[in-house]
Amino acid sequence: MKRSLIVTTATLVALSACWLAGTAQAAPAPQTATDPTSGLTQYTDTYKVQHPYNLPESARFSITNGVYNLFILKGDKGYSQGTTTGARTEMRWGENWSSGEHLWSADVDIDAGTTGTCIMQVHVNGQGEAIYIQTKNGNLYNSVGTLLATNIVGSWFHLDAAYNPSNHLVQIWVNNRLTLTTHYAKPSGTQFYFKNGVYNLSGAKSETHFKNIELWH
Repeated sequence: MKRSLIVTTATLVALSACWLAGTAQAAPAPQTATDPTSGLTQYTDTYKVQHPYNLPESARFSITNGVYNLFILKGDKGYSQGTTTGARTEMRWGENWSSGEHLWSADVDIDAGTTGTCIMQVHVNGQGEAIYIQTKNGNLYNSVGTLLATNIVGSWFHLDAAYNPSNHLVQIWVNNRLTLTTHYAKPSGTQFYFKNGVYNLSGAKSETHFKNIELWH
């Protein structure tokens, strides 16, 4: 079932950082405020909820007062019969793109106990992810080992994630701090799209909540 998201313009005042996540150093000098959305245009998109195929969408997805709630339980089925991928309840955004910077922005709340779970992706039409943000043991990582933030579970935080297939640039901000800059290359013409929710789990239940979702390009 597709739904439209009507996004509202919000000013995101972001403080740039001069280190990657997990790099220890002395306190930095004050930095000029930057905005991850600078030079970009906000756009609207539709999404489809991918959920355990043997359950109705409403069993794992709801919207309450503008907050999108998604969860999975240990033992849940995949999103289609016969799939070899793990359990998920994810909002799969409809626009596929193959060039130019695209940015996903939202406030996120991860419930305690959610671990071994991906909460946001820039996925390709095929195998691979330019961005794969997951929570493990209360911390936030990109992919399997790049630390983005510690003790992030249990309270709201702001997350921005951007990818540009034209120059392969990946950037992630947590609470308006640039925590990762890296590159991810795929052949020209490869299509990408945004996903957010819960995918896979190593505990009994994984649940996330999203609000103020904005899309930019």
